Amino acid sequence: MWILVIDDEEDMCWALARALSQEGYEVRTATGGPEGLALFRAEGADLVLLDVRMPGMSGLEVLERLRATDPEVPVLVMTGYGTMETALQALKRGATGYVTKPFNIAEIKETVRKVLSR
Repeated sequence: MWILVIDDEEDMCWALARALSQEGYEVRTATGGPEGLALFRAEGADLVLLDVRMPGMSGLEVLERLRATDPEVPVLVMTGYGTMETALQALKRGATGYVTKPFNIAEIKETVRKVLSR
C-alpha cells in the first residue's frame, strides 16, 4: 500500500514519509497541490494525507479534484489549531477524516492504520 502526502512544508513531508515508511508503507510526497494532483493522477494512492492550508491551491481545492479523479480514495486532511471550520468543510466535501497539527507520530500511524484497514 502506498500513501501520498501533500503538504507545503517539506519538513512535514519528510517526517511523515519517514514515520510511515517505518510502518511498511510506501510513501510519496508533494509540496503543493498541483504537484500532488499530478502524482495522484499518474500513480494513484491507497491513502492521501492532505494539508488544508497551502499557498496557491488550497487543500479544499485539491480535495475536490481528488474526488473528481477518484471518489473512493480515502483522504485525511491535516489542519492546524484554529482551522477546525476548514476541517469540517473538508469532511462535507468528502474527506475521510482529519488530524490536527501539531500531532504526534503515533496518532498519525494509528489513524492511517485504521483508515487503511477499512
